[in-house]
Amino acid sequence: MAVGVEDAPAVQGGFVRPVTLGWFLKRSLIGIAILLIAMGGLAWLTYASIDPALDGETAPQSAKAVHTAPARI
Repeated sequence: MAVGVEDAPAVQGGFVRPVTLGWFLKRSLIGIAILLIAMGGLAWLTYASIDPALDGETAPQSAKAVHTAPARI
């Protein structure tokens, strides 16, 4: 028994709204706003997580020696 095109049920197509320029611009601006808020929040959280009290304590000894050694000509 072969299944043919006649056996398939008819597809009930609904109304599909066409994509207009206004719809595209609105969705693009919403996406850009979400992206800016997310990246701004990530940058702020990254900056806020830096502890200024630990700035010099975590540097290795060789890096600290470069700042304290006098310059030789």
